Amino acid sequence: MKNDEWHRIIDKKDVRFWIRDDIERIIQEQHIDRNRFHEFSKNKYPEIIKKFFFCFSDIKNYSFPSAISLAFNRMHFRSELRSECIDCFFRTYSWTEYMKTIKEAIPQNVQKLFLILCEGWVYEGEIDEMFTVLNEVTFIKDFYIVSSKFDWFIAESDMEDTASIYRI
Repeated sequence: MKNDEWHRIIDKKDVRFWIRDDIERIIQEQHIDRNRFHEFSKNKYPEIIKKFFFCFSDIKNYSFPSAISLAFNRMHFRSELRSECIDCFFRTYSWTEYMKTIKEAIPQNVQKLFLILCEGWVYEGEIDEMFTVLNEVTFIKDFYIVSSKFDWFIAESDMEDTASIYRI
């Protein structure tokens, strides 16, 4: 996309919509099958985000949802979750290499995943298509890749530039 096109998008939209527009652009340009990766139903966003909070957050000490935004939830995960650092962006300074390492950490035999963005958008899709989008997206901040069974997730932090996997 040309710079003048980006300026038109950026000038007219709230910041939280930039990422959504960028993902939509990538889906169209890469001809991604919407059966394999798509924005999850807006009517069901709250259900997925709420399930994420209740499965993985320390709800005994931090209330849901107004006290913790998705961007800062990482500091409030349940202490009994098993966690393992996957990678740090600064290891290579290559977004593509960083995303490849994260993709390789996803357990085998996984079909569909949720992608929850700190801006509140929720996507559902298959691994290859999800990472096609993640490799090209411009405005991404913190995000969570969540198993459809809600038994593990990967948290990527823009502030720390690290990715970790958490398991129940």
